[in-house]
Amino acid sequence: MPSFAFDNGRITGKVTDLKTGEPLIGVTVLIQGTSQGTVTDVTGNYTLNIAPGTYTIEFKYMGYQTKAVTEVIVKGSNATSLPVVMDEPTSKNLAEVVIKGSFRQETINALYTLQKNNAAVSDGISADVIKKSPDRSTGEVLKRVSGTTIQDNKFVIVRGLSDRYNVALVDNASLPSTEPNRKAFSFDIIPANMIDNIVITKSATPELPGDFAGGVINVQTKEIPAQQFFDISLGTGFNTVSTFQPFKTGYKTSTDILGFDNGGRQLPSAFPSTTAIKNGQLSLEQTRAAEKSLNNDYRVRERNGAPSINFQGSWGNHWDTKKHGSLGMIAGVTYSHNETVAKDMIRHYDNFDYIDNVYKYSSNLGAVVNVGYTTGKSKLVWRNIYNKIFDDNFLYRTGDNIGSSKYVNYYAFDLIQKSLFKTSVEGDHQVGQGQSKINWLLSYNKVTNNQPDQRKVSYGRGINDVTSPMIADIGSVGKANSRLFSDLDENIYIASANYTHPFRFLDNKSSFKAGVLGQYRSRDFHARYIGLKLDAIKDGGNEVAQRPINTLFGNDVIDQDYYLLDDITATADEYRATTLTTAGYAQLDNRISDKLRIVWGVRVESFNMKLKSPIQNASVNLDNNWLDVLPSANITYALNERSNLRGSYYRTVARPELREIAPLSYYDYEMSSLINGNINLKRSQIDNADLRYEIYPSAGEIVSGSVFYKHFNNPIESRVTSSGLSQYDVTPYNYPKASNIGVEVELRKNLGFLASHSFLDNVTFYANVAYIKSVVTDNTTTTAKDRPLSGQSNYVVNTSLGYTLPNDKVSFNLLYNRIGQRLYLVGEGGGADGSGRLGNIYESPRDLLDFQANLNVSKRSGFRLNIKDLLNARYQFYYDQNGNNKFDHPVFKKGSINSGEDYLLQQYRPGTSFTLTFTYHLSK
Repeated sequence: MPSFAFDNGRITGKVTDLKTGEPLIGVTVLIQGTSQGTVTDVTGNYTLNIAPGTYTIEFKYMGYQTKAVTEVIVKGSNATSLPVVMDEPTSKNLAEVVIKGSFRQETINALYTLQKNNAAVSDGISADVIKKSPDRSTGEVLKRVSGTTIQDNKFVIVRGLSDRYNVALVDNASLPSTEPNRKAFSFDIIPANMIDNIVITKSATPELPGDFAGGVINVQTKEIPAQQFFDISLGTGFNTVSTFQPFKTGYKTSTDILGFDNGGRQLPSAFPSTTAIKNGQLSLEQTRAAEKSLNNDYRVRERNGAPSINFQGSWGNHWDTKKHGSLGMIAGVTYSHNETVAKDMIRHYDNFDYIDNVYKYSSNLGAVVNVGYTTGKSKLVWRNIYNKIFDDNFLYRTGDNIGSSKYVNYYAFDLIQKSLFKTSVEGDHQVGQGQSKINWLLSYNKVTNNQPDQRKVSYGRGINDVTSPMIADIGSVGKANSRLFSDLDENIYIASANYTHPFRFLDNKSSFKAGVLGQYRSRDFHARYIGLKLDAIKDGGNEVAQRPINTLFGNDVIDQDYYLLDDITATADEYRATTLTTAGYAQLDNRISDKLRIVWGVRVESFNMKLKSPIQNASVNLDNNWLDVLPSANITYALNERSNLRGSYYRTVARPELREIAPLSYYDYEMSSLINGNINLKRSQIDNADLRYEIYPSAGEIVSGSVFYKHFNNPIESRVTSSGLSQYDVTPYNYPKASNIGVEVELRKNLGFLASHSFLDNVTFYANVAYIKSVVTDNTTTTAKDRPLSGQSNYVVNTSLGYTLPNDKVSFNLLYNRIGQRLYLVGEGGGADGSGRLGNIYESPRDLLDFQANLNVSKRSGFRLNIKDLLNARYQFYYDQNGNNKFDHPVFKKGSINSGEDYLLQQYRPGTSFTLTFTYHLSK
C-alpha cells in the first residue's frame, strides 16, 4: 500500500443516483484498506487528496449498494476525475453486496446516467468540444448545437425561431437584451474559453422561465478548479479580404485598441440643451463655441489592415479546509482585436444602386472571477463576468440615388460600445439528514449600449453629370445626415429560491420541487440628433459645400459663421421602462416504474410592463399587465438501458421587447430605414409538443430523432414598408396566428466499428440535421400570402469529422454548417403584378467550412491552427418580388421594384480567416 502524502495527487467527482440522475449528499468515499476518506457535499461532489499510485475507492451510503471502483490511477500533476453512479439493492432482504467495477466502466456509466436522465428535451456542448472548434465566442459555439443557427454571428435562432422566442441565461440568471432595437442577447460578448458548458433546453419544465418557444440557452461559466492551474495563450491571424489590404477608419483615440473611447467622441457636458438650440436662445458667440466644442475631425485615414491578435489568460486554485470543506477560485482575462472589411458590398434598395465598403475596427476585453466554498451541507458560489465590446465602423458608399436623381458619396462613422457586468451569489443547502435541499440565487446584471457620435455626411451631383463637383448635403439636418448621441442603460435584479424534496411513489423514487422568482428590470434610453447646417443667406456657401469631408467642418468655416446649429431631437427619442416578473411553480418528478418517468407541473407568471415616453403635445404612459398559467408535462420511457422515448407538452409566451413598444424611430443608415416601435403590441401565446427517440450506443455517442410542433397566437413579426422614394420603415406587428413543425436528427459516432484496430478508432463523426416548416397567417394586405416565420431557416445542417492520435499529440477537426433560406424581413406582399411594392426579404443559403489542427509540443504547450470560412461563400439578401420563394437572378434595373422581378438587397463575401495560437499550460 502506498504511503499518503497529501496535496501530491487528487481524485474528484460527483456521485449521482442511477435512476434519477440526482446528486447524492453525504456519501462516504474511502480508500479501500484504510480509514482515509471524505464525504460528498450538497451538490454530490467530493475531493479526495491522495499520493500518486493505483487504488480501489469505495462509495457507501445507507439504502444503496456499496460500490468499489478499481484501477483508479492517480498522478501527481493532474487531478483524476471519477464520477460514480449508485443504485439501490435489487432485494431488500439480501445482505450487503459490494458492486465492483473498473475506473473506465464507472466513467462510462456516469456519462450514460447524465445523458439519459435529463427531464426535458435538451442538447448541449461541453468545454472539451469547444476546444476542438475554431470558435472564439459563445455566438460561434452555439451554431454547433443541434437545431441551432446564428444570425449576424451572435444572435441565436433555435428550431427556426428568432431571438424573441429564446431566453438567455448565464449561470442560471437571466440576461437583459444587449441590443437597443430588438429582444436579443449578443452571445459574442462571452469568450469561448470562459465556458464550462452550454445547454439548450427545448421543452419546458415548470422550473424554467416561461417566455420562450425555441429554447432556453444556459451558459455556465467555469467555476471551481480541481487543482491549481495557470493557462496563457497568444495568437494572431489574417483575413484574405481585410489583412494587409487597404483599411479606412475615422477619428481614433489612444485607448481604442483596448476597447474604450477616452471621451474624445462624447458630447461635451456643457453643450447647449435641445430647448436652447430649438428656441434660438444662443448668441453667435455661443453657437460658434458649441460648434467648435464638437469633435469635427472627419478625416478618413487609410492604411493596411492589421493582423488580428488575441490573448487569453486564466488562473485557478483549490484549497482544502477543515471538515471536508474546500475553497476554490478561478480568474481569467481575454482580449482580442480584429480589423475586417465587407468589401464591394452590393446594395440595392429599389431607387438606390450602391456599392458599400464597410470597415470594422473591433476590440473585445473581458474578465471572469468566480469564487466557491463548499462544506458537507452547504455550497456558496460568487460569480462575476465583465465584457466590453468596441466596434468602430466606417462606411463609404458610392452609387445612384434615383429618388433624388443624384450620384452620391456617403460617409458614416459609427462607434458602438457595449458592455456587460454580471454578479451573482448562489447557494445550495442540505435540509435535514436526507436528500432534501434548498437552492437560492441573487443576481445583478448591467448592460450598456453607447453610440457617442454617429456621424453621417452625404455628397451628391447629377446622376449623369460627371463634370460637376460633388456637393455636400448640408442645407438641412435630418436623421440620414445628422450626428447621433445615444445611450442605453439597463439593470436587472433577480432573486429566486427553490426547494427539492425526494419521496417514494409506487415504491419508486420521486421528488417534489417548488420555487419562486422575482425579477425587476429597468431601462433608460435617450438619443439626441444634432447637426451643422449651411446658412442659406450667407454668400460663399456653395464653395463651402464643395469642400472635401476632412475640411468641411473646419474651424475656419465655423469662425466665419457659415453654419447654423440645429437640433432635430424629438420628444419621443427617449423612453424609460420597467418590467416586473413574479413567478411561482410546483413540479413533480414521478417514476411510475423503472422505465416510466413523468415530470409535470405548472408555472404561473405575472408580468407588468411600464413605459413612459414623451411625444408631441402628449406622452405615452403604458402599463400592461399579463398573467399566464403555463402547464407542462414531460414523459420519458426507457426502452432499455441505452435508449429513451420522450414526449412533452407545454405552454409558453413571448412578450414584446421594450424597444419594440416604445414610440420612437431609429434611423438605420445601412438599410436607409427607420426602425419604429408599436405601442399596440400584445404578447404571443404558444402551445408546444415534442416527441423524441434517443439511443446511446457507447459513451459520448448519440443517435436521436425528434419531431416538434408549435402553434402561436398573436406572433410578433417586423415588416418593411415603403414610405417614399428614399426611405423604408421597419415596424413590428402582431399577426393572427402561426404554426411551426419540424424534424431533427442528431448523430455522434466513433467510426472504429467500420474497421477495428485501424486509424478509424480515432475518428469521430458528428452531424445534426433539422428540417422545419412554418406558416404565418398574413392578413396585412389583400395580396399577402401565408409565409414562413421571420428568421426561420427551412433546414439546418451541422457536421464535423475529427481525428485524434491516441497520445493526443495531434488532432484535426473539419466542421461544416449550412442553413436554408430564411426570411429576414416581412414585406408588403410583392407579386408578379406589382400590386405589392416590397416583397419579402430573404437571406439565401450559405455554406460554411471550418478547419482546426492542434499540435501538442509537450504536456504544457501546444499550437492551434484555425481556418474559418474556407469556402468564402457570399452573403446574399434579396427581395422576393414575384413571391415564388426563390431568387431568380434577374438583371438589376434601377427603379424596377414594381416590375415583378426579384432583386438584390445586399451581397458580399467576408473572406477566409487564418489564426495561429500558442498555448502554455502550467498546473501544480
